[in-house]
Parts: sequence; C-alpha cells; structure tokens
Amino acid sequence: MDHSNTPNTYKLPESYGETKIVLVARDPNCLFAYWEISGIETRRFIDELGIEFWQKSSPALKVKNLSNGSNFIIVINDYANNWYIHVDNINSFYEVEYGRKISERFFIPIVSSNYVLTPSNSVSSSASCYFMDYRNFSKSGLEKESRYIYEMLDMESYYKNIGISSMEFAFNSKFEQCFGISSLELFGKE
Repeated sequence: MDHSNTPNTYKLPESYGETKIVLVARDPNCLFAYWEISGIETRRFIDELGIEFWQKSSPALKVKNLSNGSNFIIVINDYANNWYIHVDNINSFYEVEYGRKISERFFIPIVSSNYVLTPSNSVSSSASCYFMDYRNFSKSGLEKESRYIYEMLDMESYYKNIGISSMEFAFNSKFEQCFGISSLELFGKE
C-alpha cells in the first residue's frame, strides 16, 4: 500500500512554477496579496533588461486605487511572497502589480493581480434584503425561469436564512446590491 499521499506525510510544494499574484480585501482598510514569480519570468526580465537592472532594482508592489486613479509603491524584499497592505479608501476597487522598482520614478511591472473592492466600514443605510428562488439550482447554475430576485423590505420576514453572498449577479444594473447563493439549504440542511 502506498502511503505517500496520506494526510500525515503529504507536503505542499514550496512553489508551483507559476507567475501569479492574488489580491484579497481583508477588511475596509487592509488588503492581502500573495504571489509567486517563476524562475522563467525572472530569467526573461534579466534577458530583456540586463542583469544590472535586476541587481540595481528592488522588488516592489504597486498598489493602484482604480476608483480614484491614485497609486503608491511598497518596496519589499526578495524573500517575501505575501504582504498586508494598508489602504485609506473604503468602497474602492484596487489592483496590485508585482514588479521591480528601478528608481524613484520607474517601476517595471511583472504581473498584475485581480481586482478587489474594499468593503464599507459602516452599517449599510439600505434595509433591503434580496432573496432568490434557488429550487431549480443545478450544477450549471440557476435555470432561466429561476433567475429573478425577490426584494424583501421587511427584515423580520419569515425568511430566516438569507443565504445570499456571492458576487455572481454583482454587475446586474437592475439592482443596487445583488448576490448569489450560499445557503445551507442548497445542501439539504434546513
């Protein structure tokens, strides 16, 4: 019997050989980024720009507030693979680029992250709740006839489990706030 993949002996790899950066909004004023820069990407940088640029530059994160067009750079070290980033603007879209800072004015990006929206730091002024009919939910998503959302203005309605938290419908212009499904009821638990 092969025990090499049992929970007690399996070890996660230190790297996956990918060039990737992922950004997550931890709270209204803090983002978290983690990344991996492959050796191939490092060699490509050196081949295209020269070893001098690599040696004279510093690894850095360029934090871009896409909502107001501002940005700032955080100089990091060569050993870091994640970073907590303090931001001042709530309800703003952010993106982070990992790259090399050549001088005070020059930054060369290597990889860009996904976009994230920092949440609000206060209670919502909207008392609306949105409910979705998920009885026709399948592996491919909601059936066409079930893709409508019920708006319930009464917070103390007979619906006790909101069950809505995904960004699936976030860009539907009909609703100010639209969410997908995450209720335990989907999994047969009531």
